[in-house]
Amino acid sequence: MNSYGIWIATEINLHHDNTIKEAFNRQLMADRRKIFWDLNPSPPGADIYTEYIDNYAKKQEKGEFVGGYNYSHFTIFDNAALTKQRIKEIISQYDKNSIWYQRDIEGKRVIAEGLIYRQFADSPNKYLIDKVPLRLMQIIVGVDFGGNKSKHAFTATGITQGYKEVIALASERHEAKDVSPNKLNELFIKFLKRIISMYGRVDICYVDNAEQTLKNGFKEAAIKAGLRVAIKDALKKEIIDRIRLTSALMATDRFKFTKNCETLVNALSTAVWDPDELDDKRLDDGTSDIDTLDAFEYTIERFMKVFIYS
Repeated sequence: MNSYGIWIATEINLHHDNTIKEAFNRQLMADRRKIFWDLNPSPPGADIYTEYIDNYAKKQEKGEFVGGYNYSHFTIFDNAALTKQRIKEIISQYDKNSIWYQRDIEGKRVIAEGLIYRQFADSPNKYLIDKVPLRLMQIIVGVDFGGNKSKHAFTATGITQGYKEVIALASERHEAKDVSPNKLNELFIKFLKRIISMYGRVDICYVDNAEQTLKNGFKEAAIKAGLRVAIKDALKKEIIDRIRLTSALMATDRFKFTKNCETLVNALSTAVWDPDELDDKRLDDGTSDIDTLDAFEYTIERFMKVFIYS
């Protein structure tokens, strides 16, 4: 069994609680036990505060915390390695109305509440374009399959050269309860042909991986229609990461949409945080269009690091 004296953890708020507890256990035999953590602010009710950081502070105030506890709060403005110009560049990548600006830049513990994409909801026409660049690097279709309380959603996204911009090209949404698998295949092929007629091609399609039977139906339907389109499973990365990516694209003016994206515009304008959750979770109770958001996110999630760091 391994035993450690010093434990250094970065972004401790992102570590699983079992990992934290096991790391403590690995220090039981240490002669000089030391622990160093850093983190960005999380929701006020996060376990890292209630179970550890704030708990330790209360115990120390009462003289009950043997071994000592030190806490220092810093923001980006305290980083001596960053020039004023670099700080300005970093800040410009954030939507100042977002929770991430308040946490990452201002260093606040804030609850995610209200509209998720307020900047977009306030001025959607700011992101509307009349003409799509002639040479799109990729054209990707995303599909989210509906169920009893949700709908089938199709989106098409264009990515410009060098991953500079994301352009939502078109979106549709259809009732799931009234659509048979064969009818869904027809709707999907019709959507593909629509995008191909407008933009010349579809490079790949990413679909909800929870419905393999429906995905296989799409593949057969595409072959019968003579369409050479690769149809693969969506990665379905963490929703909070997908939300953050979309927010970052909007904040840096790298997200655009065409007039054919009515359902997507509505979905982005009405997406809200779940007020009953301590963690950052998107409300998914049927009152807003989560289906279209998922379908759109499937088209860009694979390029998350490229978009953020390019």
